[in-house]
Amino acid sequence: MPPSKIIKKIRPWHVLLGSFFSVVILVALIWQLSPTMLDWGIRYLAAEAETEDFDMNIERIDPWGVSIEDILISTQEAELSVGSLLLLFSPSGLTAGGIDSFTLRDISLELDGKRVLDQLLDDQSQEVDDEDILWLEKLGEYLSDPKLKTFRVFNAETSWAWPEFSLPLEFTIKGDYSEGSASTTVDGEFSRFPFLSEIHFWQEEENTYGEMEIKFPDLNKSEELKAPLKRFTGMDLGEDLKINSGDLVMQGIGRVEGNNLLDLFMEFNGSAIAGEILGFPFEISRFISFVTPRKTGMFSTRTYANLSVENYFEARGLALGVEVDEEKLLLRSSIQEVDATDAMAKTKIIGLSLPVIDLNLSTFESQALNRPQDIFFDSLQLEEYGVNLVNGRVNLFVDPDLDLFRVQVLPLNAILTDMDIRLFGLSFNGLGDLSDPWNGGMNQVISCDQALLGEDSMVENLSLTFRPSGTTRIILDSLTAKLKGVFTDINPANCTVSFSDESQGGCRIDFNGTDIRLGRDSVVLEGLTGSISVDSFDPLLTASRNSFSFRKLRNDQITLEDGNFSISVNEEGEFVLSDFYVSVFGGRLEVELAKWQMYSDLLKVETKMTEVSGQQLVDFFDNLEIQIDGNFSGMVSFSNYDGAWDFGTGFLQLNPSANANIKFKKGDLIYGGVDSTDPQAKNLRLTSWALEDLQVNGMGINFKVLENERQIIMNINGARETKDQRVDLDYKPRFLGGLQDLLKWRENLNLPRN
Repeated sequence: MPPSKIIKKIRPWHVLLGSFFSVVILVALIWQLSPTMLDWGIRYLAAEAETEDFDMNIERIDPWGVSIEDILISTQEAELSVGSLLLLFSPSGLTAGGIDSFTLRDISLELDGKRVLDQLLDDQSQEVDDEDILWLEKLGEYLSDPKLKTFRVFNAETSWAWPEFSLPLEFTIKGDYSEGSASTTVDGEFSRFPFLSEIHFWQEEENTYGEMEIKFPDLNKSEELKAPLKRFTGMDLGEDLKINSGDLVMQGIGRVEGNNLLDLFMEFNGSAIAGEILGFPFEISRFISFVTPRKTGMFSTRTYANLSVENYFEARGLALGVEVDEEKLLLRSSIQEVDATDAMAKTKIIGLSLPVIDLNLSTFESQALNRPQDIFFDSLQLEEYGVNLVNGRVNLFVDPDLDLFRVQVLPLNAILTDMDIRLFGLSFNGLGDLSDPWNGGMNQVISCDQALLGEDSMVENLSLTFRPSGTTRIILDSLTAKLKGVFTDINPANCTVSFSDESQGGCRIDFNGTDIRLGRDSVVLEGLTGSISVDSFDPLLTASRNSFSFRKLRNDQITLEDGNFSISVNEEGEFVLSDFYVSVFGGRLEVELAKWQMYSDLLKVETKMTEVSGQQLVDFFDNLEIQIDGNFSGMVSFSNYDGAWDFGTGFLQLNPSANANIKFKKGDLIYGGVDSTDPQAKNLRLTSWALEDLQVNGMGINFKVLENERQIIMNINGARETKDQRVDLDYKPRFLGGLQDLLKWRENLNLPRN
């Protein structure tokens, strides 16, 4: 057939048909060869990546998906195996670069931790590509048209191996992405420490927002993290910290602007966290913390918690605020309630507010904390001592340059519940040496406006000055106060109080020449020395024998000198006075033994008087105008009831002496007012005449306590003789009344008429 005829037989539909079949054949060829081509391409890329070993098996490739199984990649740093990889897409979506689903299963990745870490450090030292640091900025573009709709990773295991430990990580990933929203959950176990996490980004109006939440449901499984923590941070917790139970949730939210995350707010929430720190069991029943970053180098936190340390204390409503502004640090802290156990003296604090700490971190070491700091509390209760301090403020001042500190407790109220005592305006002001706070030798002052026992005022205007001398010893320098309305001044006190370490909290008080003045010098005790050992305050119990001496005890009527005595409080609650010796009225007064019940209204003392000057004895009473030459001895009891001293039963006997004499010039008291015609008038005049200068043969004074009265009965025997007259006298005058009445003897003198 001629060529021209062949050409004439080709029609346009022949060309179309031929083209169609050619395309079909080409597609069929590509379809048939695509697994081989994909396999070759991936292997080529693996070779270019310098992998030591690579293998895979392409199971499926079509316009709707790709499936690859048994992927193996090995390098010097890592070995990766993937059970299966599945990509699902639509032909139309694929042409636009979109993938419907990307799923990985059975991943195993083993990494040489040291090699990978070294490689990461090398990469950080190199210049970073701008595209790598703008991923937050790219996020908005991705959310407007996400190319991947679903991302899944199942049964993934990785292990970072170091010579001394390894970090296994098991996880699953679920990601769902749509226009304007992207959510990804990552759940797993890091070194057998479980976690649950979710990251969510979304667009609202023209802004992009991000939110993240990480949960740690089993903090007790965090023990395995100690080794990597030590490896990467150098922090070796060892046995110092153990977490036995608890959970923790971390949440954060912010707004994406450019490549920055703004308006960021984070929250940490924990509960039932229990463990040990430095060997002390602790529990955080509730914990929540809010963190607000503001800009680079600036953030603030606010933390609330309930914390307890077993056998020590429980703190409820703990609040801690922290503000950091570059190099400035501001701390605020408070606690709603603190309950301390026996180990801390059963203390309870309500409404505690700690000092505000304002520091410049750049000059932290050099700056002096010399600004006063305040601690406030609504109530401080010391249960063991029955003490409750109300509405307190403690001011602290520290000056490292001067090596000094000051503690000032501003006036507050205190209640001693066990003793029903209330203290108003109680304050403390103390100055100490920072390098040796317990032996600085500086005065500390305690003051109190008023102390009430029930409704009765006990102490007013108290001022107590002391110095610490070691941790268990103080030196009392002075004390001034009104005690029961009586002004009291102990100065110089020269007292040393030493506290024992025994569980009952006893102490020893040493008096070293102490002077005590009562009632503006109406009673003065000089040179008190000796000590008393208090074994217990509740109940009050002392050592069986506590010896004292004093130089002088005087008031406006009597002076006692060179006194010695012993005193104690026994288990029956009795005060015991023994071996009491004192010089008085030129003689000696002794008390061998006396007891009286604690808190009793009655005090009774049996005394023995020896060689007491008769003249000094009568001079004790005003205007007796009697002269007695001679000394008395005997036994007399004294009692104190409701604050008033009086005499009890007893007697005094004039000691035999050739010089015993009485001169009484007030004879008119004997016969005054008697009718001169009375038969007894002559005898009374003779008695009065004899007493004007009586040579005494014997004299006795008896003290009697009857049912309704007290009496003093005297018996005077003697004689007066002149060249004109002699009288032998047996005279028995009687005095009615007690000690206070005796001081008004003129009104109570009852002289016999025969």
